[in-house]
Amino acid sequence: MEEVFGYVRVSTETQVKSGYGADSQEQAIREWCKANNKKLVKIFYDLGESGTVVNREGLTDLLVSFNGVRRVVVLNTSRLWRSDTAKVLIKREIEKMGADVISIEQPTYSVFTRDPHDFLMQGFQELLDAYDRMSTNMKLAKGRKTKAKSGVKACGEAPIGYKWQHDGVDKPIVVVEPDAVHIVTTIFKKYLELGSVGKVRKFLNEQGFKTNRGKDFSDMSVLNILKNDFYVGKVRWNDMEQDGQHEPVISKITFGKVQAQLQRQNKRSNES
Repeated sequence: MEEVFGYVRVSTETQVKSGYGADSQEQAIREWCKANNKKLVKIFYDLGESGTVVNREGLTDLLVSFNGVRRVVVLNTSRLWRSDTAKVLIKREIEKMGADVISIEQPTYSVFTRDPHDFLMQGFQELLDAYDRMSTNMKLAKGRKTKAKSGVKACGEAPIGYKWQHDGVDKPIVVVEPDAVHIVTTIFKKYLELGSVGKVRKFLNEQGFKTNRGKDFSDMSVLNILKNDFYVGKVRWNDMEQDGQHEPVISKITFGKVQAQLQRQNKRSNES
């Protein structure tokens, strides 16, 4: 037997006389559930609340209760909303939960059925979804920028030679990975000796060295390490550069020599 919720809303005393009183709505919901073999788990109530208002206690409790129960029975969809704005916002939350509305007086109704006349409503809903995504991205970006300003790597995978430490600290930090840091120092050393990214890549793979993801090194993965100033203690976010809180594993002198050699090698490649 499918489990369902019920929802009752009464805004004024006059609705009692019109057949939309709380008792009338509740009776209709219970009779419908009995006739249609549905198990009524709970009825949520908003008494003396306008349908144009979204912030209703009973409605809020209903929306956060959708879990195993995926449908709510109402006498009429006007019990849920009485304005286009309320309709968009409430339908949006119900859809996000994968739930649906059963309207006793509108037996063919579903929040997933698109009415051609609702194209403006749908556009409004899509606009709200886009705003939510933008707002989330802005919050994440702000957090990454704040971390970078304090010299902490913002997020994501730690560069090879480092790892995230979660235990024994208030917030996760990047620390040196003893079992992998020698790969980084070897790459810098060998590049200065061999003068070729390709030769370094060949050496690494012959020695059985692997990337963070357990793969053989490519020319690009070697180059990315050689150009990454995180290894000399820097943290970058967009165009911002800060001294990091992590331990450098390559000296600034070595890093400078490598950058100069990369530039010379690149210049020769462009001239040839």
